Amino acid sequence: MSDDNREESPFANIGKDDSAFSHVPEHGFSLFLANRSKTIHFVRHAEGTHNEANTAYGDDTPCTFSTPGSWRYMDARLTDKGIDQCVQVRRSQLKGVKPELIIVSPFTRTLQTAHIIFGGSHVPFMVHHLCQERYGLFTCDKKRTKTEIVADMAPVYAATGDTINFDSFGYPTEDDQMWKETREPDDDCTGRGIAMMQWLATRPENEIAVVTHSSWLKHLFRAFGETIHQKDKATLHKLAANAEVRSITLACHKGFYPPGEWDGDTDVFIPEHVSFRKGKWACTDDQIAEKHKLVRKGNE
Repeated sequence: MSDDNREESPFANIGKDDSAFSHVPEHGFSLFLANRSKTIHFVRHAEGTHNEANTAYGDDTPCTFSTPGSWRYMDARLTDKGIDQCVQVRRSQLKGVKPELIIVSPFTRTLQTAHIIFGGSHVPFMVHHLCQERYGLFTCDKKRTKTEIVADMAPVYAATGDTINFDSFGYPTEDDQMWKETREPDDDCTGRGIAMMQWLATRPENEIAVVTHSSWLKHLFRAFGETIHQKDKATLHKLAANAEVRSITLACHKGFYPPGEWDGDTDVFIPEHVSFRKGKWACTDDQIAEKHKLVRKGNE
């Protein structure tokens, strides 16, 4: 296939400060080219042992670090009810939900939720620390070591033939060094949510699922929607239920690019991380051919 037949890059020649939409307030709507938008399916994890304990007690006391016995809920796993919630979503609530990539918070309960709902679909999974729960104060929101989590979950994903990337973006450190005895500041949690959305905007996929947590989602959603109709605002801002799927459209007002570089003076952008090199940023025919020429030269 020649380069002339390659799919046109949706973000070609759109700079970081160039407008990519049209909005006339008196018309009541905005126009975006379809390839300037993405569908994001947010999924809150299903019921964990910490949710079960807090519901029985009536508040968050069981998981507060100063409560005797609270550390049993560290990096809480799913209950049997939570597992059943995921199965029900898998069976009946995914009509029209066809992600090309599944992003997962690095906690065990989100990794379980993501696998039960989407496992076996031959869609890649990727762990990302930016969508982890608001840290601090509660033991359930402190991760075990990366080694422990991967040891538990990698075989589960492998059993269904699913590929999951734990390493690229999931765990900045082996131990959870973010967790503290005080709650993460609201602005910091909101900032992580916005940073996650900006990262999603750089992805080549058009439909992505993000399996995450209620407080993280609350902070993200409540950063938006103040000027929309009250009913829409209430829907956007309500606290997500366990295993709830909430879908939104991410409309990109400008060009978003991941770390990478331009190929000389061409309009070809080469992302630094290999997982971005597909779709609009797939290798060109010439780039592929050049790699194979280097193989031959190495043998001369």
